[in-house]
Amino acid sequence: MKTSTFRIRAGFFGLVGLLLLAPLASSQAADSNELGSPADTAQLYSEDYARLIEAALPPFRAELLARRLESVRLKYPDGYAPLKLRKISDLEALLGLPHADLTGSDYVANKTATYGIAKASGRVHFARNIEGEPPMAFADAQRSQREIEARHLDLLERAGIDAQQVLFKNTGVMALRTQGTDKPEDTAILTADSVFTYALRNIDGMQVEGSEAKLASRKGGDVVGLSLRWPSLLLHPQLTSFKLKSTDELKRELLAEVRKAANGAVVNVQMAVVLRPVKLDGRQVFVPSLKVGVLPKEEEGAMFYIDLPQQKLVYQEGEISDS
Repeated sequence: MKTSTFRIRAGFFGLVGLLLLAPLASSQAADSNELGSPADTAQLYSEDYARLIEAALPPFRAELLARRLESVRLKYPDGYAPLKLRKISDLEALLGLPHADLTGSDYVANKTATYGIAKASGRVHFARNIEGEPPMAFADAQRSQREIEARHLDLLERAGIDAQQVLFKNTGVMALRTQGTDKPEDTAILTADSVFTYALRNIDGMQVEGSEAKLASRKGGDVVGLSLRWPSLLLHPQLTSFKLKSTDELKRELLAEVRKAANGAVVNVQMAVVLRPVKLDGRQVFVPSLKVGVLPKEEEGAMFYIDLPQQKLVYQEGEISDS
């Protein structure tokens, strides 16, 4: 038999997020949500970039969004770090793992699993070694989907992530196809590697860019994979004015960047208001931004951010590393 099991397993933590990249706002793109592009723009393709921007610009009111941002600053002046997993023993207790004999390390690798915690970036990971174990029957995985989802959400809550922090969640089956060597396609057998849950973070209704939870379980809810990116959230400390750019200012910036990214092609444009992580003096802080996707029909798209505050902020692009 030949199987793509290991290729798909290895790609699990990278692939699950791709399920949510269209629409860009990860299920935010609904007519009732003012922070994401309206749903009817998802299939709007054109070379008229000004028209695309006009249609896709989230219909938020700047003064109301500014008040929401100010409320977050007042509520969490020193940052918001809800995750209860601070050290390896916390993760072991959460997942029912035997206590590893460590001397200050934040990483464990043995025959049964690898797991670790990176405090600087708020990342937690766990992967159980399932090599040699048979996959789940696809029908069994489908039947257990709701039960496993409930277990996943309970685990997240015990880790410090309650439902109020989840903007969007999705549970599904990671499918596998096994096919005998030199056998026709119609002989392939459909099985299930695992049931996965993906959760995207929010604070006060705003998407926190890069913060997500991914979990995978097999029969009986046994967790075989977990990846959390749920760092402390601190608005850029130099952000003293929550006055946001006007619609006209945003459209001018958007048009210049969309033209550059599209390069004359027919594209779709999607946007969402996010809090995005940047680096400031060796720590991670967040800036209110528009996340913009420029998406051709058949080619790989481009993505960029535009800061929403009128105030010019100093920072370095990107997230802090775990090193």
